[in-house]
Amino acid sequence: MSRVRTSAIHISALNVVLQPHTPLKYVEMLRLMANGKFDAKIRGDEALLLGSCRYLNKDNPMDGVRGELYKFLKLDAAEAWFNLRDMDEATNEDVAELVIPEHLKPHFKRFQYIFYPKGHRFYFISGKPKHSLSPNLVKNFFLKVFSRPEFAEFGQLSITVQPDPNSLEAMLSLKRISKLKLEIDRPNPDDHEDLEEDILERLNKMNAKTQRMEFLEANNVGLIIDEDVRALAGVAEDNGYVMVEGKDEDNVKQFLSTKDTPLHVTAKYNPNLMSEFDAFYGKVDEVNREILR
Repeated sequence: MSRVRTSAIHISALNVVLQPHTPLKYVEMLRLMANGKFDAKIRGDEALLLGSCRYLNKDNPMDGVRGELYKFLKLDAAEAWFNLRDMDEATNEDVAELVIPEHLKPHFKRFQYIFYPKGHRFYFISGKPKHSLSPNLVKNFFLKVFSRPEFAEFGQLSITVQPDPNSLEAMLSLKRISKLKLEIDRPNPDDHEDLEEDILERLNKMNAKTQRMEFLEANNVGLIIDEDVRALAGVAEDNGYVMVEGKDEDNVKQFLSTKDTPLHVTAKYNPNLMSEFDAFYGKVDEVNREILR
């Protein structure tokens, strides 16, 4: 009996926040990015482009959109070329022999994504055989493209790499916490709790983009993390970051941050029975329900 061949994809996510916004604004922004074919270098000569954007449900755009991120090399033709045969820099005559149309780019790879306007989470395939794409690189892409004048009408954009939903509780459960640092960007105004509403109102009144708080222990008992502080940390987890210094049960010093624990989930599937997108969509729907519960 032959073995069932399975494939695996790895999934990451971003929390994308527009200020001010409506859910429709998110969809309009992504469709503009795709239709405009705006690419951006994300690392060295590596570039990303939002290659497509279409509705999950054409009868209800607010159900979300799906599409593909395209990754490729965007080479600078003005940079020096290397002649491997002569083991030296290529001459002008050597380079003149190169005829590569501007619209063709090497090392092309594609990654599927899903975006939900409610909760404004952008999920994407960050890894599969011979393909990888880190959440920080996708974050850089969005920020660079959004800085273009074509997106001025959309207001302000802030992006947080979605942390593992279990990481914050683990951090706040250290035996002794000597330092707690919170950084909170403006939270989204239409999915707020009362606390997020208060934070947003205060930041708006002060014309501030970010609020930072730092707590230091008064003695070797450590910080006492009450429900109010946990609530603040929960807002920072989704809209900035949380950092903790302390000691664990073995009295070992720990330096923990939600920046170091990005969401990473795996979906396994049989490609003979299921498409990559169906496996991706099924896992994303499950994870999104957990994050937004």
